[in-house]
Amino acid sequence: MEAEVLLSFDIVAKRRELPEMTYTRLMADYAADLKYDDLPLEVVEQVKLLTLQTLGVALASYPTRQAQRAITMTKAQGGKAESTIIGDGTKVPRTEAAFVNATLADILHWEDCGWTGHPSAGAVPAALAVGEATGATGKDYITSIVAGYEVYQRIAMSVQPSPEYIVKVKSWGLVSWQIYVAVIPAAKLLKLSSKGIEQALGVAIYQANIPMNQHANPPVGKSDVYHYAHGFNARNGVGSALIAQSGIDGMYGSLDGDGGYWAQVSDQVDWSWYEKGLGKDYLIMETSFKHWPGGMWLQQPLDALDALVRENNIKAEDIAEISINPPTSNAMGYSPDGYVGPLDAQFSAPFCMASYLIDPNPGAAWFTEDKLKDPKVLELAGKVKGVGQVTTPYKNFVEFWAGSFPEIVVTVSLNDGREFSRTIRFPKGHPRNRMSLDEFKDRFRLQASVRLEPDRVEKAIDIILNLENVTDMSEVGELLHNTPTT
Repeated sequence: MEAEVLLSFDIVAKRRELPEMTYTRLMADYAADLKYDDLPLEVVEQVKLLTLQTLGVALASYPTRQAQRAITMTKAQGGKAESTIIGDGTKVPRTEAAFVNATLADILHWEDCGWTGHPSAGAVPAALAVGEATGATGKDYITSIVAGYEVYQRIAMSVQPSPEYIVKVKSWGLVSWQIYVAVIPAAKLLKLSSKGIEQALGVAIYQANIPMNQHANPPVGKSDVYHYAHGFNARNGVGSALIAQSGIDGMYGSLDGDGGYWAQVSDQVDWSWYEKGLGKDYLIMETSFKHWPGGMWLQQPLDALDALVRENNIKAEDIAEISINPPTSNAMGYSPDGYVGPLDAQFSAPFCMASYLIDPNPGAAWFTEDKLKDPKVLELAGKVKGVGQVTTPYKNFVEFWAGSFPEIVVTVSLNDGREFSRTIRFPKGHPRNRMSLDEFKDRFRLQASVRLEPDRVEKAIDIILNLENVTDMSEVGELLHNTPTT
């Protein structure tokens, strides 16, 4: 703990001693200077769990049409064999491995949820791709992930816009700042200096997505281009680091001043986030691991329904109605004619709760083309109602940022007149309701089993939970498919 406090003091003091130091340089200095020995044990263990979860959900996506499209497209590009496509075994250029693996990691919407998005879907694929290509050690990989999370989260929190801006101007920039969680691990693993990392941040600003919400508001349903957006950002993050490594003029201070990154995504900036707890408070520990595939605001309803079904032996055919109080505005979508695509269903509590009642084992099977229009699923989904004052994702995130979570009540009413209710504040996987190690392992077994043989699944669990002992990250890539390539 004393070393952590000194690290925080030294970094902040360095900025105050050098008036010309920018917040961009502060972030670059932190990332460049961070060492494995600086990290508390709990932070190291958190990286292992994030890696296990992210690789698991990537493997679980394999039965989906989008996963196969992304893999086929990537393999068709050819190029230098550097880094492994998860579950397939083909090696492709590191930028393309980052793209396809990040896309796979988000397809089921089952990875982590941080305060401002899904950082693991960028950090893990980018670090794994560059770590494989450079022969990095497990300790190098772990350190790069921590650097990525801490820098990304501070950038993202500093630029959070007002609710009015989100509604009336450019929407929420989730897939804009996602690039920063990929560029930092890549730059760290490429062993860039502080100035090199600062330049990589500058290159990244030119590749950051323009904040938009078209995937959520097209004429009909929600679009799965959203999942590709995580791939774009991972690829561009690695590419930004490689450009900085190759040499580029300027590109310092991209986060600073009136024309800094914040002005492209927000109507306000809170500079204090850059120094807040840096080197002392690890924001990676505030990660919420999704227990179920689907949106963040579906986790509590699914947890509550799961508990009620198990405790009271409830059958789908016995249910008259399910209520959620309060409902979240973007999580109650229902279409009696079916859903246009997987993302449309993944943001729907009615659909996911109905899918659970038919198949309590979560995964890609919930979101197949036939299930999206399955009459039995749709009939059950039609029984899920929102009651009470509707809340909003923004309001919910404000509670999440404060270390809490919005409380909800799920009530199941049966045809025979009985009712069962469950109140939940912290969903399983929230930092205040952590999953046990055995639960993480069991989730990975469920996720990875659709692609890996059982012995490979167990070997993958073992190597990921002992990453600090890995001497070359290509060892991890070799375990993430059944047949080693030659």
